Amino acid sequence: MTSHNEPVDWQALADSIGADPQSGGDRTARRAISFLLGDEAMRGAVDWYVEGLPASEHARSVLRLLQPDAARSRCLEIYRTDPDPERRRLAVELLRVVATADDLPLVGEFLADADPAVQTWGIGVLDQLLFRGHIDADDAEPFLRAAEHHPNPQVREKHAYLRAHLESSAHRG
Repeated sequence: MTSHNEPVDWQALADSIGADPQSGGDRTARRAISFLLGDEAMRGAVDWYVEGLPASEHARSVLRLLQPDAARSRCLEIYRTDPDPERRRLAVELLRVVATADDLPLVGEFLADADPAVQTWGIGVLDQLLFRGHIDADDAEPFLRAAEHHPNPQVREKHAYLRAHLESSAHRG
């Protein structure tokens, strides 16, 4: 991480994140900021949120904006390994807002989880991927079919909402 007193070497930063130094955009900017802050800061922000520490919503907002790989992997690590059910749930809830298209296969894992709250947050991941434009209806279709007859009524309810929204969007487009 660069000291606040040092100028940023933008060429070195572009090289470090594998970006074309002659191009830019929001995704590149988010990767650059995440890199400058560092993976440990991003993982720490996930832990801060999951612990519910003061200003946890601030941490969540920063993570949502940046969608850093380190935060996404930390959410998944907590979900898969933490013995505390509430921490697991909060990790999936947070993943919902930091997920990218690469995380789409996780929706099936969340829907298959034994915890109804994880299942509900899992369909929420699909919801956010659709509404943030990370995936399209075709990408979502296998997970929508799985949610349609899911044993969890909240998952089925979210499925109905997503279907209705997708149908109304298709008629407008």
